[in-house]
Amino acid sequence: MFIISAILWIGQLFVHSGCERPYRNLADSLYLVPGKDIFYDLKKVEDKHFLPYVLEEISGLSHYSGSIVAAHNDEEGRLFFYDLDKREIVRAIRFYNSGDYEGVEIVNKRAFLVDSDGDIYSFDITEEREVKAEKMETPLSKSNDIEGLGYDPDRNRLMLLCKGDSDIEDEKVKGQAVYGYDLDQKDFKKKPEFTIREKDIKDFLEGANNHAYDEGKITFHPSGIALHPIHQKWYIIASVGKLLLVVDKSGQIEASYPISPRILSQPEGICFLPNGDMLISSEGEGDRGYIVRYKMKRR
Repeated sequence: MFIISAILWIGQLFVHSGCERPYRNLADSLYLVPGKDIFYDLKKVEDKHFLPYVLEEISGLSHYSGSIVAAHNDEEGRLFFYDLDKREIVRAIRFYNSGDYEGVEIVNKRAFLVDSDGDIYSFDITEEREVKAEKMETPLSKSNDIEGLGYDPDRNRLMLLCKGDSDIEDEKVKGQAVYGYDLDQKDFKKKPEFTIREKDIKDFLEGANNHAYDEGKITFHPSGIALHPIHQKWYIIASVGKLLLVVDKSGQIEASYPISPRILSQPEGICFLPNGDMLISSEGEGDRGYIVRYKMKRR
């Protein structure tokens, strides 16, 4: 009885102390491979913004201008503009009916949003409070469960991130695919830009840490994607799997960061400020949604 009580007491000590729990330290040691030139400390939060309840289920996130970011929840057809300096929503635009919206990108004062079916909605950002977005359908479907939207300025191409199956029609794809949509040609590319398999994560971690990994214990169902404005790498977050991967434009993994659920309970959106600071949004899980800011660091 004494031994059992002692074990329970030690467990409670970890829960209530300011220290990370032992399994978080283990996760860091196994899954942390920081960037070689630019990196982030996901345990050190620079700032945290608790959002109004209308963004309790915040999903997509994109930098708009200055201290303002664009965000939306995953149910309403409204785009909100949140000022990081004023710590408040400064405007909102209704663009379509209610739906399951999962990602947003602002490109040259034009907003692009994607729903879980892979359909894209776009409209010019004006002073109007209500607009009618143009809807562009793609071959993607509900089974692909699109959860993130990125933008590659070099090719003027949107990047659609699959959380679910990556297959399109009769084409079978292994891993989590990122598909491209060419804005110049208004053309969806059926060949993935790149894919990430759990085996790829296993191979990367083993090469970086000289340690054997069990592929069956690696879970990666991504929920957000953004291009870094300085070193032009893709940052992909996964709420399911609690992992942030950094990949080059061909999809080769270059860095990995475990995400602490204590800091980000359900990370859904990601974007960067021009200076390289990283913003990650998280749903509130019955409480207020929030945005966490991380400072960019250089070696």
